[in-house]
Amino acid sequence: LRQKTRGMACMGLFSRRRGESPGPKTRSSLGPKRLHGASGSPSISVTSPSTVSGSSVAASSPTYEAVGEYDFVSFPKSVQVPNLPVVYFDDEVEQQLIWEDSQVKDGQVQVTSPTPDIRVKNPVVMSNASKGFVVQPYELRYLHYRKVGLVFARPAGGRFMQPSIDTILVCRGLVDALRDMKPVQRLIDVGSGSGFIGKFAGHYAQGTGPVEVTLVDIDPVASMYYQARTFNADAATATGRQIQWRFCAEDAVALLEKDCDFDVIVSNPPYIPTKSEAAGKLSPHSGGFWEGVGLVVFLLDLLAQRAKPGTKLVLMVSSLTLTAPAVLEALERTVKSGCVLKVLLEREIAWKAWYAGPHSLDHLLAK
Repeated sequence: LRQKTRGMACMGLFSRRRGESPGPKTRSSLGPKRLHGASGSPSISVTSPSTVSGSSVAASSPTYEAVGEYDFVSFPKSVQVPNLPVVYFDDEVEQQLIWEDSQVKDGQVQVTSPTPDIRVKNPVVMSNASKGFVVQPYELRYLHYRKVGLVFARPAGGRFMQPSIDTILVCRGLVDALRDMKPVQRLIDVGSGSGFIGKFAGHYAQGTGPVEVTLVDIDPVASMYYQARTFNADAATATGRQIQWRFCAEDAVALLEKDCDFDVIVSNPPYIPTKSEAAGKLSPHSGGFWEGVGLVVFLLDLLAQRAKPGTKLVLMVSSLTLTAPAVLEALERTVKSGCVLKVLLEREIAWKAWYAGPHSLDHLLAK
C-alpha cells in the first residue's frame, strides 16, 4: 500500500496523496527421491563459523554446472551446500522450475542440467506434491526470483513461516509498486519471516544515496538467519545504492507505533480470519503466521491515520480476508482518509487449510 493507493484481491497498493495529512510449507521428496536433512538440522557447511548450523553431508556423485541464463546469485565462497533443490520462478510467476539435486559450491549455485527436473505452469503453491516435490520448513533449498536469491532452511527453534507462493507474488507486486517510486530512503518488511520480500524490495529500491531496509519479525530466530551467509544480505541495490540493514526481533506493531516514517511498508501478514473475527470481533495484532487479520487492520489504519504523505503500503490478502467485518471497515476508513487503492496482482492460490488444524472452517465459506 502506498499512502495513496489501496490494493486487494491477492495483492494491493495503498498510498496517501502527497500534500495530504492522515485524516492461503522444506522438502520431503516423494517416491524414490532423497530426503534432504532431518527436522531441525539443515545440512550446510562453511569454512568459518556461520549462524546456520547443522551437520555436513557428503557430496553426491552427479556432475554439476553453473547455468548463466538463470542468473543464480553468488554467495561468499565459504558457503558449501550439497544436495539441495533449486526453486526458480520466471519474471511473471507463470512458471516454476525445480532442479531437485543441486548444490552450492564455493558460493556458486550449480545444477546437474540446464533443463529442470520439474516445470509447473501457473503455480498455486511452493511445494507441488502432485509433481512429486515437497519442501519442508527445516529442509534446505535455494529460492530465486528476478536476480534475488537465498539458501533457506528454518533454523532449529524457529517458528516463522518459510517462503511460500505468497512470498513470490508479493515480490511480483513490488516490481510494479517500486518501478516509478523515487526516491525510497526507508522501507520495512513487517512480519518478515524468511526475509525474502524485504531483501527483494531493498534490491529494487529506486533513488540515490543509501537506503535503509528494516526486517522485523517477532521470532528472534528469524533475525539470526538474516545474519547468515546463506541469507547473504546485499551490500548494495541493483543500481549500486548502499543498503543499511536493520534486523529487529520484536513486535512489528510496537515498532511502528514508535516509528512509522517509512517510504514503503510491505507485508505478507496472516490474512485468514479466525472464527471470532468472521463474527465481528477482532483478534490481537500478533499471533501465529496463519490466522488472524489484526495486523491487516492495524496497517490499514496506520496508513490512513499516521503515515507520512506519499507512503506506500504493499499488502497481501485473499478473498477470505474480506469475510472479516473489521477488514471491510478498515478499508472504508482508509479510502475516506484520502488513500487510493491499486490492485497490483490477482492470482488464484491454494488454500493452506492444514495450518488451521482440526477446527471448523465453516465460518470462511460463502453464505
